[in-house]
Amino acid sequence: MSGINFQTSYHLGQEYENIKNRATKILGKYLEDSNLISFDDVEKRVTFTSERLAPVNRSKRPPVMLLFSNPHPHSIKQGMFLSANIKNRENLFWPTMRNAGWFSIPEAKRNPEDLRDMFLQVKYPGPFELYFYCYYVFPTRLPDDIRRIFGKGVFDQIIKPNARDEFTSELNKTDAKAVVTFNKGIFNLVSDEKIKRYIAQLNKGEMVQGRIIVFDKGIPIFLTHPTGWRYDKEFKTLRETSLKKIKAAILKGA
Repeated sequence: MSGINFQTSYHLGQEYENIKNRATKILGKYLEDSNLISFDDVEKRVTFTSERLAPVNRSKRPPVMLLFSNPHPHSIKQGMFLSANIKNRENLFWPTMRNAGWFSIPEAKRNPEDLRDMFLQVKYPGPFELYFYCYYVFPTRLPDDIRRIFGKGVFDQIIKPNARDEFTSELNKTDAKAVVTFNKGIFNLVSDEKIKRYIAQLNKGEMVQGRIIVFDKGIPIFLTHPTGWRYDKEFKTLRETSLKKIKAAILKGA
């Protein structure tokens, strides 16, 4: 298990069989790896591996949390957030963030092992000390799969409150000066500003932002394009421009 992976579990009680059956259909081959996700028929419990990257070395740079929805099973198996896909194609996140000036890491070093170590040790050129955090810890291919697998009852009674409490605790520990998220649903969960449509705003050069609602500290949160967004012929430039504006706003307020 890598330095950013950890295991946790949910006790599912009477919903166990239904959840296990739905997970089998939705997660498919990822259930073949018991180190990733395993169901205990006796304890009525699911145990799974998740990921969270908090630097082990602190720096004098302002800490910023990069907030994602939930882990992808493939990235967990690779040992680093946003790893290359099963065809070994690099996730657009890395060159986009580099071109927007968030860090400078040569392509030869953008592999799971080197990336994980550089971000853990804060050994990358850049203006921020970056934290990688998933709001929900259960791994799925698509964020909406969590609700589909666990159903409304377990999601509302167990997963949602756990996620809120852990997010609040992590923000306290990191003393983050800002949060940047790539998911509209997560933004609406934690921000005092709620939005419906936002891509057009971003593409016009506007910023979408609010304040974290669980704190009196007034921590700003910014919403940018999803990590896989490419629905415009100028998608690279549009994504980079949004991230450059966010970077400048955080530095101005830091």
